[in-house]
Amino acid sequence: MAGTAAYSELKKEDDSGLVASRDGPPLSPKSSYQQSLLEELDDALTGQHEVFIPSLGLKVWGTQSDLDENAYGAAAVALIKDITKLRYQWQAGVPWAGISLTVVRLSFALGIMAANLIFQGLILWYIWVFVVNPSVRNVQELYANFRAENFDQHGNLRADAWEEYAGKGDVCQITMSSRPFYFGILILWALLMLDELRKSQRVAMDIMAIKPVTKLTDQLCYSKDEGFEHGGSCLVVGLTPCMRWSVFFFVCVPRTLIGLALLFMGCQWLSSAASFSDMTLNAMALEFVKNIDEILYESILPRQLKQDIADTNVFKIEARKTKKDLDSAEWKGYRRTLVWIVFMIGWLGTYAFVVQTVLPFNLTELNTLCAAQRQESQTPICSHLTWQGGSESCYPYGRHYFAGGDTPHHYIQHHADDQATSHHHAFHHR
Repeated sequence: MAGTAAYSELKKEDDSGLVASRDGPPLSPKSSYQQSLLEELDDALTGQHEVFIPSLGLKVWGTQSDLDENAYGAAAVALIKDITKLRYQWQAGVPWAGISLTVVRLSFALGIMAANLIFQGLILWYIWVFVVNPSVRNVQELYANFRAENFDQHGNLRADAWEEYAGKGDVCQITMSSRPFYFGILILWALLMLDELRKSQRVAMDIMAIKPVTKLTDQLCYSKDEGFEHGGSCLVVGLTPCMRWSVFFFVCVPRTLIGLALLFMGCQWLSSAASFSDMTLNAMALEFVKNIDEILYESILPRQLKQDIADTNVFKIEARKTKKDLDSAEWKGYRRTLVWIVFMIGWLGTYAFVVQTVLPFNLTELNTLCAAQRQESQTPICSHLTWQGGSESCYPYGRHYFAGGDTPHHYIQHHADDQATSHHHAFHHR
């Protein structure tokens, strides 16, 4: 690689262990390393490209970034590219026949963004009103009934009441009583929303890193000089202040707010799950709400418009990068990741101990009482193979079998064991 070759040519080890410069006295390993940090690296290592920008009249180096191919990316491209093209066509006196396609393209992209915000906003509201709140009420009623029926006014357990309590099967399925499962699902949901929030952050950082310009027509650079009329691959090389803040407030801010709303609503809904299966299904339903922007993008936009969005990239003008620049960028990435992790851990702790309004955080009494009930509910009544009717004996006919206080589960299991024993003896008698 060119960067490795430059580093190798920069030093030669002599017998003393020092590094000899080609044009000077020997350098220590530390000095050689510091000098290598300042060497410009090959574009294959840095990911940079050299592009000729007509508005500047020169070639510049920079880094390309893709815009997200969803409703938010479509809105960003519409604001930056299509409005710029409309301005150019208007100034050039292009007739309506030429302008109309740009207007339709702009309307479709911004319409998808508007539909996405309306859909996500309404669905979040309806889920909160018709799903989350009733779910919270239901699990609170289960827990309130559990305490009212099984404890006296001083908080002492009435063992006889618990033995006869008919709601064991329901109350023992409350997911918040199982801390490992509960926090495991919450962490997975938080990580899913962390990905969404970080995507919004990356778009905002890319938008803010683009070179400022004063004219709309200086914002775009077509890779093969086709120009505005012929289109093709396009680089966003500059943004006017008005356009920069328009994209930030109409694309990045709504996406971040919806992500934060989903984070809170998801935690509340998952916490109110009345069973472990409900909690898993709720998490999958929330994923559907999060992906509305991609669903609208893939299902409605024409192929040509999606290709136009895919061919539009952000170009951040930069100086040639050195190893020091790459190392610095990598360290910044680790620091940002650490900040996000701390934010998510802080949020989950704050939510569980302070913010959530579903149930008391300490459910030790419920978890202790439900240990036996859960073990029984997780034990199948039959574990015999179905081969040659081996499992038939687990399911006897009639209700007259259950006598002497045996529950159906206990009798069926004992009966199945007896039947298996009789089959075993019959086999040996043969």
